Amino acid sequence: MIDTDMALQGLANLFQFHLLLALVVGFTLGFIVGAIPGFNDANLMAILLPLSIYLDATDAIVLMSALYFSAQAAGSIPAILINIPGTGGNAASTIEGYALARQGRSGYALGISIGASTFGALFGAIASLLVAPILGMFALSFGPAELFLLAVFGVSVVGALAGSDLLRATIAVLFGLLLAFVGTDTNTGHERTTFGILPLVDGFSLIPVILGLYGVPELIDLLRRQTIAATDADTASSLDQDFGRGFIEAFRYRMTLASSSVIGLIIGIIPGAGAAIGSFISYGFSRQVSSRRDNYGKGEPEGLVATDCANNAVACGAVIPLLTLGLPGSASTTVMLAAMILHGVRPGPQFFAEFQVQSYTILWSFFVSAGLIFVVGLTCARWFRRVVFVPNHYLVPIVLLLLLIGAYANRYVAFDLLVMVLFGLLGMAMRAANYPVPAFLLAFILGPLLEANYLRAVRIGGHEIFFASQISIILIALALLSLAVPILGALMRRRDGQR
Repeated sequence: MIDTDMALQGLANLFQFHLLLALVVGFTLGFIVGAIPGFNDANLMAILLPLSIYLDATDAIVLMSALYFSAQAAGSIPAILINIPGTGGNAASTIEGYALARQGRSGYALGISIGASTFGALFGAIASLLVAPILGMFALSFGPAELFLLAVFGVSVVGALAGSDLLRATIAVLFGLLLAFVGTDTNTGHERTTFGILPLVDGFSLIPVILGLYGVPELIDLLRRQTIAATDADTASSLDQDFGRGFIEAFRYRMTLASSSVIGLIIGIIPGAGAAIGSFISYGFSRQVSSRRDNYGKGEPEGLVATDCANNAVACGAVIPLLTLGLPGSASTTVMLAAMILHGVRPGPQFFAEFQVQSYTILWSFFVSAGLIFVVGLTCARWFRRVVFVPNHYLVPIVLLLLLIGAYANRYVAFDLLVMVLFGLLGMAMRAANYPVPAFLLAFILGPLLEANYLRAVRIGGHEIFFASQISIILIALALLSLAVPILGALMRRRDGQR
């Protein structure tokens, strides 16, 4: 539990000029990177890693954690405004956020996003401060079998992404899994369907895939319209008085905020899961239990609350096993681990005993980052919202340039530009044939997690291992329930239609 004296010393330690400066600089850099489609917070952290040697260890971790948190929050800005997620974890935010922007309610949508993001980050910060060591030990409960079943549960939310056509969603999922398996088998080292193309040895990189699926079709669509919003700026102003309305609206959905925060925190703690899985699962859960489920996909505020709240809770959750167990769960936390080791700080079970004041200083910095999401988000959103009223003959070249730079800057491999174009054509075909792109993307993200952990689990204990723990049984039950709800709903709608 929390050591009150050490916690107070850590709080006092945070309010030193150099630490606050590191936090603000990290937050600002992360916010800029997150708001630009395709740019990766992990890449920027890797660039800053050699420079961090000139900082104190606590300063370096505070800077990088603030960068990580702000990038997750800012990534929803382009997802809402131009239907292109700023980071992979913000892909689910496009579903409801962009629908609101198309209605001329971009400021309202950004206010909801900032409110939900602030709550999720604040919830994660409180959980981290109070019970970080206990939550960190929870991560050890997830072996290969549990991680595989978690991925199965993630795929099961496809029913919530399917709308009224489960068949098309299922086909999209299977195709997403098929493309996710391109590359090198992590268990045998054999290459699969690479056709001798060297960049495919590591499979399709996620960032160019996302930029292609969402960015290219959106650019083509923008060419057919004068502006993103369906209404002009004057009409939108009458519909959307200020951002405060959207911010307050987010807190009307108390149960969604609570459930999404818990889901995001748990998914974040589990190594290898990630923000994209957390936000999609949270969105699927919210849609299945909501009384307004029929409005989902058309600009439903509750759906946007679910995705952005979970996304930011994941960020806090991912840092907990890093500090308490030395287990990084994402590329960003891996760089943070490297920074700690570079400064002679070894995270793990003894971290809170050996670096008590410093550990609490880092945890308190999460609260400041949550507050900055509110302050910086609402300040910048007032300007960002005007993007949806910019004439598209100005906007399209700018977005195209950002897509090209983002796809290339991910790995600095020219082949990724071709990947973006190919998946852009795929995204256009899926839209034209009414196949759900989010379902495909979710399966593509979960594919490697499914395959690697299934093979490891079977080698360890055979297929019986999938029923060997209480966590496994719970995940199986949740997956079956998640699949059953939309199927039963579809059958009931069909029965009602026949009457």
